[in-house]
Amino acid sequence: MLKIYPTTAIPSSKPAPTMEKNHAVWFDLLNPTPEEKQQAADATGLNIPERDQISGIELSSRIRAEGDVLYLNIPYFSDAAHSNEAPTPLGFLLTSDVLVSLRYSDSQAFDLAESRIEKNTDVTSIDAFITIMETIINLAADQMEAIAAELGQLSHEVLAGAGKRSSSLREPMLQVARLESRLTRMRSSLIGVLRVVTFAHDGKPKCMDMPSLARLLLAKNDLVALNEFDAQLTDKLQFLLDAILGIINTDQNEVMKVLTVASVAGIPPVILAGIWGMNFKNMPELATNWGYPMALLTMLVSCILPLLWFKRRGWL
Repeated sequence: MLKIYPTTAIPSSKPAPTMEKNHAVWFDLLNPTPEEKQQAADATGLNIPERDQISGIELSSRIRAEGDVLYLNIPYFSDAAHSNEAPTPLGFLLTSDVLVSLRYSDSQAFDLAESRIEKNTDVTSIDAFITIMETIINLAADQMEAIAAELGQLSHEVLAGAGKRSSSLREPMLQVARLESRLTRMRSSLIGVLRVVTFAHDGKPKCMDMPSLARLLLAKNDLVALNEFDAQLTDKLQFLLDAILGIINTDQNEVMKVLTVASVAGIPPVILAGIWGMNFKNMPELATNWGYPMALLTMLVSCILPLLWFKRRGWL
């Protein structure tokens, strides 16, 4: 799909020959076909890269400047709050006249940025790029706040119900794993965004004026703050996971303690039963009328005495 902004200048349904880059500042390619990539290339005069070219993890492939064109790539990008889809690469080609974005998945941030850009009749390619970055950052902040709220609620449920059976902690443990997955996916995206914003700001390309650099600096500071917030959430997730595993381990220790006490308390009666079950002729205590109840009582006392000793030691 090829979208062109502002749409009031050139309708996106127009064929390539009618496109004039002087009228359009942003060409948004979403899962583009070869024909759509060629249309964007003809309209902008830029060489649109292939997917594998913007997926490289080496820094030289991700971010570079060639002449007046900035190539800004994010190998792993995803801004979906609850999506199980794997992150996809996101690429930008930026000049003072035009912005080309190349992506391979739907993005809520891009949808929000499109609506903001459409309302601005004097938008430039630089404005469009910075608006997209700001929208990605704002959306990530909202999603992190949502994760923090879910984590706080989950922490309360786990710690308040610490006396429950460990089997009831299965779902909270899975929820921690899901939150960690969301946070990890968001972290990989924001790391790429931070590198792109840092390069665009610190490199001070000719296409950036002072107001644009000021906006990029603010975006960079926001990303640093989000990175610190991410570290806090990661620590809290790890603490909660350790707490859940600790509760489960404590329950398992309780079970083992019961089994140990039961086995130790059962040893004396078993020994006595083994002795009296030898069937020797010279066992006078068993030949009396009170021999059988005496044997049962002795075995019971031999079982109770270890339990009393365990209780006195505080093991029960």
